[in-house]
Amino acid sequence: MEIYVVQPGDTLVRIAQRFGVTVEALQQLNQFPDPSRLVVGQAILIPTNAREALRYTVAPGDTLYLLAQLFNTSIQAIASANNIADPNRIQAGMVLVIPGWSQQAYTVRSGDTLYQIAARYGVSVSQIVRVNRISDPSLIYPGQVLSIPQPLTAPVPRLIETFAYFQLLNLSGLERSLTQISAYITYGGIFQYPVNPDGTIVISPNTERAVNILKNFQIRPMPVISNWSANIGFDSDLARTILGNNTIRQNLIANTLNLLQQYGMAGINVDFENMYPEDRALFTNFIRELAAALNPQGYLVTLAVAPKYADLPTASWVGTFDYAALGAAANFIFLMTYEWGWVGGPPMAIAPINQVRRVIQYAVSQIPPEKLIQGVPLYAYNWTLPDTPQNQATTLTIPAVYDLAYNYGAAINYDSVAQSPWFRYTDTAGVQHEVWFEDARSVTAKYQLAREFNLRGVGYWGYVNEPYGFPQNWPVLTEYFEVVKLGS
Repeated sequence: MEIYVVQPGDTLVRIAQRFGVTVEALQQLNQFPDPSRLVVGQAILIPTNAREALRYTVAPGDTLYLLAQLFNTSIQAIASANNIADPNRIQAGMVLVIPGWSQQAYTVRSGDTLYQIAARYGVSVSQIVRVNRISDPSLIYPGQVLSIPQPLTAPVPRLIETFAYFQLLNLSGLERSLTQISAYITYGGIFQYPVNPDGTIVISPNTERAVNILKNFQIRPMPVISNWSANIGFDSDLARTILGNNTIRQNLIANTLNLLQQYGMAGINVDFENMYPEDRALFTNFIRELAAALNPQGYLVTLAVAPKYADLPTASWVGTFDYAALGAAANFIFLMTYEWGWVGGPPMAIAPINQVRRVIQYAVSQIPPEKLIQGVPLYAYNWTLPDTPQNQATTLTIPAVYDLAYNYGAAINYDSVAQSPWFRYTDTAGVQHEVWFEDARSVTAKYQLAREFNLRGVGYWGYVNEPYGFPQNWPVLTEYFEVVKLGS
């Protein structure tokens, strides 16, 4: 599978012809709502055909020793694959199969260089030059078809678990979404169950239906308890009241156990946010007590934590989270590696990869990587300009982003440092906007990080159940991972 960025003048028919695939194959992979409405700068997925064995035409001066070095194999392996009795006797013009390698066709586009093509496919310029008998590497031209050597030792998808947050509203939409994406979800966090000051839990009347939907799709349900109050949001004082009083805390733990037993859930997800840094020990103690009560009953204790690149024990929002202690107590932790770009601005990437890397590097130094879920945002923010404290961003679904760009004739840019797409447009009232979101390129970078650090898995936050994320996300995920399904 390849990622292609739409260029001016592109249509789905032209892109299909360029890559030798059908329009139907492109539509099936990308699920375009309207295939005629492509946006310049939009990243789309191109299906790749089954690869054929790499065939190399021997050039004057070639030896099996030189070819073995070029393709990181052995003289004996090449000789055996080609039934060569005497490895010292090969002739120019012989066509050799190179064991452990395949080839795929690539059509040169305007602006391409061999260096860019080699980097894109993870091979060397010299390998492309030798396979294609290119005399001058600086002279390639649009429309030229190159054979790109590819090692067959590409890493196989690694087993992971995923955790997705779903809303208690629009459960019909959730059911429709899961018809398409349930194979990619291990655990479903049902958002949310606010905790009252006395330790009771506000239980939605939609709970039974939500749980049944997740179970029907073999997704293990977990309610998300929070320190949310209607007038404040994530309430620091409410958290302190709950965590600081032993009677209230034990009442909450008992009510949590009752909730899990009543609805047959897999465990709990704790999403306490905006707590006082001074309550760090209280929160850690609560998670320890929760695990001591729930784990022996077969229930998981999980939690979401704010992202940080150092301990920062006195900092707001993040100081309460003692990564090392919480990692020891919980079954796994969801890292909220997003919201650098937030509704209050300034406009920027929601989850810039350089910042996400810093957080994960610190997190794995404190928490075993097999207990870490990397959070991925499946939404967009649209800020009005100029950026002022009064100009709060609006939240968009990612599919809606492309309609916006198309309707206003905007071209999508890509920030190479943040590894995130964005664009600007001017609305009919003359007001300028800036939009940041995720696409196939940005989630690829995030999945590469999760794989690099050998994390337990990845997870998702989306503010609506339908559409949940964007269609290209799921085939990209399967390029890197195989999702574990544990049943309900």
